[in-house]
Amino acid sequence: MVHLTRARTAALGGIGLAGGVLALIAGCVPGGEEPAGSGVGTPPPPATAPAVTGGAIVVRTQPVPGLGAVLTGPDGRAVYLFDQDGDAEPTCLDGCARDWPPLTTNDPPVAGPEVNQELLTTVRRPDGGNQVVYNGHPLYYYIGDDVPGQANGNGVRSGGGYWYALSPAGNRF
Repeated sequence: MVHLTRARTAALGGIGLAGGVLALIAGCVPGGEEPAGSGVGTPPPPATAPAVTGGAIVVRTQPVPGLGAVLTGPDGRAVYLFDQDGDAEPTCLDGCARDWPPLTTNDPPVAGPEVNQELLTTVRRPDGGNQVVYNGHPLYYYIGDDVPGQANGNGVRSGGGYWYALSPAGNRF
């Protein structure tokens, strides 16, 4: 009987510890927002953010289950718009840009198949560099996407706003 009591005490202590950790984690994220790499079906983010791209790049499309053709960077991973950005004015800087790295280039970007070259431009970022813009939306990667064919950042609230993948027409999903 003593053995059962110790086991129950240990189990209850473990539950209390787990609950405390969850409460601590929840307190670190502003209300209604998800930290990068959280949410249903979202894998944990990689240890390091993907490198931003320099030189001439090609913006393409990639099929994503549940969405269809999604705009991508040259590596085939989805790119996103941030609803807090002004017309071609990037506002995701510093800590925000660690989770949502901007797609940058040193040369004018090139449109791949299904991408409209007329909608593809660049804008100078406040922190330096030229960010790729499509249909007036500065483009960002999401560190929670590991491979082409994922759009885990679509509809995520982070950094004070919402993030959306883009269609080839330049509209959010």
